[in-house]
Amino acid sequence: MAAKIKLQRVGTKNRPFYRVVVQDESATPSSRVIEILGQYQPLSEPTVFKVDKEQALAWIKKGAMPTDKVRILFGKAGILPPMDLAALPKRKKKGEPAPVENTPPAAVPAS
Repeated sequence: MAAKIKLQRVGTKNRPFYRVVVQDESATPSSRVIEILGQYQPLSEPTVFKVDKEQALAWIKKGAMPTDKVRILFGKAGILPPMDLAALPKRKKKGEPAPVENTPPAAVPAS
């Protein structure tokens, strides 16, 4: 069983509120969670991010992989080293064609 540390939305419409949870990687987003590690409130002023640091580090040592957003939040909270945001892959916009890679043509053997 591969575990992921991710955000689970529990807020209402236009009022997001998230739980930081450990969940099986293959589980659906609304399925049972293994453990709740904390909470994240992006709209409150100042933004609230409360996580049990010891539990989070214990799950990471067990092999749980945080999602990109959770990894960024862990870096800001000092749980993990800060993450370079430029290293993240760019998300493409709707209707945008896939990037074309410049690969050399395959060599055709002479017959």
